[in-house]
Amino acid sequence: MRASPLAWIAALAAAGPAIGCSDSPSASPGQLGALVFADTELSQPVGQSCADCHTARVAFRDPETSRTSSMGAIAGRFGARNAPTAMYARYLPPLHLDGGRWTGGLFWDGRAASLEDQAATPLLNPLEMNNPDKARVVAAVRRASYAPAFRELYGPDALDDVDTAFRRVTEVLAAFERSAAFAPFSSRYDRYLAGALALTEPERRGLAIFEDPQRGNCAGCHPSRPGPDGTPPLFTDASYANLGIPRYMNNKFLVQPPEFNPDGERFIDHGLMATVGDPAQDGKFRVPTLRNIAATPPYGHNGYFQNLPYLIDFLNTRDVGSRDVGNCSRLSPQASCAWPVPEVPATVDHRVGRLGLGDDEIADLLAFLDALTDEAPGS
Repeated sequence: MRASPLAWIAALAAAGPAIGCSDSPSASPGQLGALVFADTELSQPVGQSCADCHTARVAFRDPETSRTSSMGAIAGRFGARNAPTAMYARYLPPLHLDGGRWTGGLFWDGRAASLEDQAATPLLNPLEMNNPDKARVVAAVRRASYAPAFRELYGPDALDDVDTAFRRVTEVLAAFERSAAFAPFSSRYDRYLAGALALTEPERRGLAIFEDPQRGNCAGCHPSRPGPDGTPPLFTDASYANLGIPRYMNNKFLVQPPEFNPDGERFIDHGLMATVGDPAQDGKFRVPTLRNIAATPPYGHNGYFQNLPYLIDFLNTRDVGSRDVGNCSRLSPQASCAWPVPEVPATVDHRVGRLGLGDDEIADLLAFLDALTDEAPGS
């Protein structure tokens, strides 16, 4: 029987020795990080872990897909953005200029330079895990069943100094995110590249569309071929773009109290510009990996698109209108309706928006994208 895609990732993430007893074997940083990642005592109030918004069984994204952004430890508090998958994030370089183009960094806006930097932020964010300071996090770790493993790994004084202990918490979280569970390279497409299987006809046609500069040209920002040294493709060039995604008026961040969102419903997410201070980067967000894209809804930095066909339709018809756009009057069933205006109109990328793909071509493209979902080895 064929294994369920992604189910084995959840098993890998949950596996590990019983850590915390004085006679337990030494834990590696990654094994210790897996325990910290799943610890619901590290929020204030307790009850939320890193794994709540990055769940292994759904490719380390937020399983509560009815929401456009993740709810924090305090009920009713929501951030502005859709929590992205944490898979393959280990390969992102720090934010830097590459030939005059901003590339890399973690979070949608590139503001974290490393997995360690990224891991620290949700712990202290009042809209996420809501700890008031590092001391509160370290105090919870000192009480945890795995605290002896920290001392065995780093020495008897490993948790004595707050700053040092907090840094080690982020180090083990980052070590876990660098483990095979987050980067298995086990999709059908990986096996196709290895010569272990043939793609289906729809997948092959979809790949051709994906790579064709005159049609999808998706590979222009989501490289699909191995590197010169055989490195598997990451399906992102880690660059930044403004796809013209509209404001999502159902985003719960818009109704957060003024202390968290002083602009209320007028809030505009400026993306990379907020990180680098350059108006030319207004409304741009990092190009995400397409690995596991079929398993990681919703889509877009604000979660505007509930499913993948809706996103692909937008990229195909943003500038010409679509039959699938809601909330407009049609003179006939075949009439097209205009998409809502972009959140930030000035910097919209016009390489997409008028691709001219037909329904059959979109179906083939979706078939190929589904082939990027990681599977159990040998399935």
